[in-house]
Amino acid sequence: MQVINLDAHRLKMLAPQPPLVLALGFFDGVHQGHQRVIQTAKRIAKQRDLPLAVMTFNRHASQLFKSQTTFRYLNTVAQKSQHMAALQVDRLYITDFNHQFAGLTPTAFIKDYLVGLNAQVVVAGFDYTFGQGGANGMRELAELGAPYFETVTVDRLANQQLKVSSTRIRGLIEQANDLLGYTYATQATFDPLTRTIQLANRQQQLPAAGDYRCWLVSANYRQAVILRVTTTLKIISPYQLPPETTVLDVDVQWQQRALQVVSSVSAQHQQSQYSKA
Repeated sequence: MQVINLDAHRLKMLAPQPPLVLALGFFDGVHQGHQRVIQTAKRIAKQRDLPLAVMTFNRHASQLFKSQTTFRYLNTVAQKSQHMAALQVDRLYITDFNHQFAGLTPTAFIKDYLVGLNAQVVVAGFDYTFGQGGANGMRELAELGAPYFETVTVDRLANQQLKVSSTRIRGLIEQANDLLGYTYATQATFDPLTRTIQLANRQQQLPAAGDYRCWLVSANYRQAVILRVTTTLKIISPYQLPPETTVLDVDVQWQQRALQVVSSVSAQHQQSQYSKA
């Protein structure tokens, strides 16, 4: 998969792109609803023998206009790229959602980006919005884009009669794996000697406070642990030390909530107290 970072300057310098099918969306979490959009675009691309492309963004709009909000991402940009590669996307355009981009008129967005990228078919979810303030939707995209490309709208995917969405997944993080269609993971660093985990991106979503069964996964290490979420992240179960006890970059794969457990450190302390009695 080719990853291409875009902004107004890079777009002007970009070599002419081949005719392609383009899926649009922020795709935070690349959940099953997002996958449905991308699979629809993939099916059309295969029918027409065209490359499958996705255009997404490097930040959520709320972070541009309300930088102090408590918005939390389900995926880092790197994780999103990995999911796109797994979905067999040929080209991933990561657009810088900056003030210049946010100020584009609907016509400028369509001509500069969608026509500029040589999109023959544009695919997006029913709730996709664009233009200043996100005031335009799929009807406007189809009308304004009609001279240049076909537009395909993908209906919502429901779970228990409710829309599958990134917002819903953030609110129900314990059920996230079912809604995502894969195991939710956060990128982090792990210090084996202090049992502590530090998120690589502090804006990535965490479950509510509690104890969780997780896997710590890196290139040469895979370990099941119970992780306690409070204001910090700390392992409270016994675990095998990695071959090297230096700080590791790991994916924390969240499996399920554990029953309230007594940490191994607390248990050892209690045992020592009983021994003295």
